[in-house]
Amino acid sequence: MKRTILLAFVIAVVFLIRSRTYVPSPPPPGAGPVIMTVHHQAGFVENPTPGLVREVTAYNVGVRGQTGDDPCTGSTGEDLCRLVARGLKVCAANFVALETILNIEGYGECVVLDRMNRRFAHRVDIAMRKDEVVRALEFGVQHRYVEVRQEDP
Repeated sequence: MKRTILLAFVIAVVFLIRSRTYVPSPPPPGAGPVIMTVHHQAGFVENPTPGLVREVTAYNVGVRGQTGDDPCTGSTGEDLCRLVARGLKVCAANFVALETILNIEGYGECVVLDRMNRRFAHRVDIAMRKDEVVRALEFGVQHRYVEVRQEDP
């Protein structure tokens, strides 16, 4: 009798575990698949959707391991270390033209003066000062609504 009850209990537990299905929460507004045209030579996206939930990260201008051989010079040739030190909100993105203004939820507006590795075509990277490495690491990868405010022609 005890064996039968134990067997029935084990079968019920296994059945309950296997019958549970993972139901993901619905995606936030603006998230989901997006059809974009990629410029194959440069790897940059043309005609982006004005506002989407995107991955947002942070990097430190002036830190060679996070940038290129000239860690203060952005893709526009500007001295990003000087601009960020003066308080200008600078970011890197590949899906818009350089000098485009983006509005990032919870951060505000930033101007795109740098590019990222082409594998991050969907991401925005916020520039922080060289002495804010811990802050950039703590920022991590976040999902925020990013809107294109002004695009240079």
